Amino acid sequence: MGAKIADLQVYGYRARHRVPYSNGRYTYDSTEIIVCKVIADDGLSGIGWTHGDSIVIDSMLKIRPWLIGLDPYRMEMIWDVMYQPKLLGRRGLETRAISAIDIALWDMMGKSCGKSVWQLLGGYRESVPAYIAGGYYEEGKSLSDLQDEMVANKAKNARCLKMKIGKVSIAEDLERIDAVLDAIGKDCSLMVDANNAYNRIDAMKMGKELDKRGIYWFEEPLIPDDIEGLALLSGKIDTPLAVGENEYTKWGFKQLIDSGAVSIINADAQVLGGITEWKKVADYAQASNVLIAPHGDQDIHSQLVGSISNGLIVEYYDSNLNSLLKAFSNHIMISTDGTIPMPEGIEGLGVEFDSELLEEFRFYPEK
Repeated sequence: MGAKIADLQVYGYRARHRVPYSNGRYTYDSTEIIVCKVIADDGLSGIGWTHGDSIVIDSMLKIRPWLIGLDPYRMEMIWDVMYQPKLLGRRGLETRAISAIDIALWDMMGKSCGKSVWQLLGGYRESVPAYIAGGYYEEGKSLSDLQDEMVANKAKNARCLKMKIGKVSIAEDLERIDAVLDAIGKDCSLMVDANNAYNRIDAMKMGKELDKRGIYWFEEPLIPDDIEGLALLSGKIDTPLAVGENEYTKWGFKQLIDSGAVSIINADAQVLGGITEWKKVADYAQASNVLIAPHGDQDIHSQLVGSISNGLIVEYYDSNLNSLLKAFSNHIMISTDGTIPMPEGIEGLGVEFDSELLEEFRFYPEK
């Protein structure tokens, strides 16, 4: 008899930000990470995590009894067991619960055979380009403060940076963009991310201005469901559109890719359904000549992007934006050439959490 799943442990952590920060549509006063640990009856375990709140926790607790006694290495079967639209919903925070559990299973798989997830998925390249995300809005943050932040991020070996737009007028945002471009110089590319802030008219206006400035990509200009609007916009501007961080499952991405609206998708394994589903999205994108540049944590996505031929670039966050990252054991860094090297000598994802460091942030289980 092989190993069977014996338990699923769930933990929730929340860190308050010193100062709330905003993107084009949302304001955040804290960061939450929901961690799950899948434990097999032979003692082996795997760790997965996502971002969310009590809805994610409740969904994991609902899924837990469905998993007990199953073979942890039959991820395809387990995914179908977890994906119950009538009971959990088709998309949303509930799918994030599935994502984290599936990630934990892949972590366990790697540990069981002594290989990294990068190796398990095919190990296509030995390093992947990375960009640093930042440039949020904060109360009292001046143009000079924004410039200093982006220059500091560039100094962390980044060859590409990303900033937020969409919260203020187009004229004000163009002033912010121009200030950043002036500060970081021509040897560093700039992406902009609107986080669904624009209507079709304003997205077109901003897109034409971005064309003049050689922006790397225009991320999430419209609401996620306006695929027709994305297609219209992409046909009128030269700046590539990057979307998909709010898309779920292979079926959602099939619709997005088939529309021809985008050439870059921000498929997030912590959101769309886990690594099992992410790989299917990546393969379909490859067959459609679409590039993958995931939204989300580099600790997971650097290995995933490194495993495929159509991986473009990895998003990188440091602990200045998310203090919970200080509890990660692997501390991925960007090399001097602007890339993240694939891990050597690790099993699974190679991530462990410092439970003592996280304890002060724990909100589930309640203390």
